[in-house]
Amino acid sequence: MYYVRGTYTRENMDFAADVLHMLKLGFRHVSVEPVVTKDERYSLNKEDLPRLFGEYERVAQAYLDAYFSGKPFDFFHFSVDLLKGPCIAKRLSGCGAGVEYIAVTPEGDIYPCHQFVGNKEYILGNVLENGIERDDLVFQFSEAHIYNKEECQNCWARFFCSGGCHANAYSFNGDIMKPHSISCELQRKRIECSLYIQSQMLNFEKAQEALR
Repeated sequence: MYYVRGTYTRENMDFAADVLHMLKLGFRHVSVEPVVTKDERYSLNKEDLPRLFGEYERVAQAYLDAYFSGKPFDFFHFSVDLLKGPCIAKRLSGCGAGVEYIAVTPEGDIYPCHQFVGNKEYILGNVLENGIERDDLVFQFSEAHIYNKEECQNCWARFFCSGGCHANAYSFNGDIMKPHSISCELQRKRIECSLYIQSQMLNFEKAQEALR
């Protein structure tokens, strides 16, 4: 089984065509991720969202067409388990930075995750010295869950998104408690597409049963 993952930017927003091309090459497990950076010519911004939403809708239709024709494929961001899903802890905070995992540099410096490496403000300690010493930072990350993030509290997708990436929040807003707004918009759209797909698949299965 092969899994292929790509990245789309402002310079190649027609990623639905890329997904279809990868399917033609024989891949059945596909993921495309948005670039997350700012102040670059290829950075995504809010005016790009309508086009990106349309691309996700095209992928969703391709997903259904493949399913109905008996040749299904897996698109990572449409894999939402509505019946079981992750445990409550993961629903409250999907990012485990600084709590479930850390990054360690060759010099021994400990960071909450690899995306914080180089930011001296977020050094937790050093494995060659006394290990983790910044318990205050560990506590800060442990408290970065959807009930403490103002933008998440009234979001319908909060228990599926789980608050987003702390590093992206810091990079764009200077605060791990303030999610990256474009990532939020894209995540809501992906979940919306997943819900649509699952409803159509359920209707199809019911119709098939009625014909038996």
